[in-house]
Amino acid sequence: MSEEVLNRILEAARWAPSAGNTQPWRFIIITKADIKRKIAAVCTEYSRKHWEEFPPEIARYLAARGGSWDKSAMAKIPVLIAVCYELPKRMRHELILGSVWAAIENMLLAATAEGLGSCIYTFYNMREENRVKQILHVPKEYGIAAIVQLGYAAFQPPPPIRKPLREITHREHFKPL
Repeated sequence: MSEEVLNRILEAARWAPSAGNTQPWRFIIITKADIKRKIAAVCTEYSRKHWEEFPPEIARYLAARGGSWDKSAMAKIPVLIAVCYELPKRMRHELILGSVWAAIENMLLAATAEGLGSCIYTFYNMREENRVKQILHVPKEYGIAAIVQLGYAAFQPPPPIRKPLREITHREHFKPL
């Protein structure tokens, strides 16, 4: 992927709305193989532990959708972007995270517009996040919301199943189904 394409994706993220225009995000672009291997190893370790704890029906559901505890493929993805955010001092945590996720969504949409495949990886717990923070030298006053994986997809997976609009949309008031 060219620097121009990557910069357009990052520009899309930069222009996301944020609570109080705080723009709390910081992006770490990771392309070096050794760093990606370290991250993939940590993510695989924690993912394996959590998959072992899933009820069998959840593991089957995830596996049927292409999910796996094995995250070693992250090491082969051309670009990983760790999306960091400053832990809030004067603003509610959910406002900061909501802003960061708006930036991530802009990034994913821009990647799709550029013809790239993308996927997010979120951490199972703080221990996993802290191990990745150590690898990337992220200061303690920052968190990592997700790792965005970018590359040209080898194939187009089928879209995930979505609930129909009638199940998730209400008019004037919330009405239970």
